[in-house]
Amino acid sequence: MKHNIEIRDDRWIGVGSLLIICLRALDARIFAELDAFMWVQEWETDRGRLFRRTYRDPRFGTLLECGLCHGEDTTGRREPCSLCDGTGRIDWLRSEVHDEP
Repeated sequence: MKHNIEIRDDRWIGVGSLLIICLRALDARIFAELDAFMWVQEWETDRGRLFRRTYRDPRFGTLLECGLCHGEDTTGRREPCSLCDGTGRIDWLRSEVHDEP
């Protein structure tokens, strides 16, 4: 026995479809403020499943592992790495390359 709900203009929608529509509306309402904030910050939003979001700052894609300390934050003598200032990462968009003649 199939349960149907009558909607205007003689259209029929199944109960399962109506439930999904309501859940998606609830999902959008719950995350509306956070999604708007992340949109303003220009972060990437992944809406893989209902009631689950993954936010990512695209600037993380510009970070590279330091070639001198290999992400260890220190050189062999246990001193802070001079290339990455002890962070273990280099931002390749902000780093300046100087070509000297």
